Amino acid sequence: MSRAPWWFGVVLCPVVPALSLLSGAASRTFVAVSGSGADLNVGVGVASFILGVISFWGGILVGVIVLVCLLGDVRALRRAPGWSPSIAWPLAGIVHLAGVVLPAAFALSVPLLSYYLYGRREHISTG
Repeated sequence: MSRAPWWFGVVLCPVVPALSLLSGAASRTFVAVSGSGADLNVGVGVASFILGVISFWGGILVGVIVLVCLLGDVRALRRAPGWSPSIAWPLAGIVHLAGVVLPAAFALSVPLLSYYLYGRREHISTG
């Protein structure tokens, strides 16, 4: 049985789509505010720009954390007795990271990573 805490990072996978949605909303707000000529919208424009940038790069950072933790967890489980997950699982992490730029990839990666965590729980708790 593996007691490696790597799986805690994989649990963060829903944060990446949430940050991606926030980044998209902030970008749309920035474009809408920038197109209007009112000076009162400058603060909203600056705030939405900053929020968009922070959420975009935050999504990339959390996506990298998920990928690295998935790699570490697969590696730790393959060395431990019991369940030996496929080495192909990190591909789901790569697809998840790509979802920051191509949000449609989340439709594939979030269910796959959720299934990985479910399978890990089932095999480790009974193994």
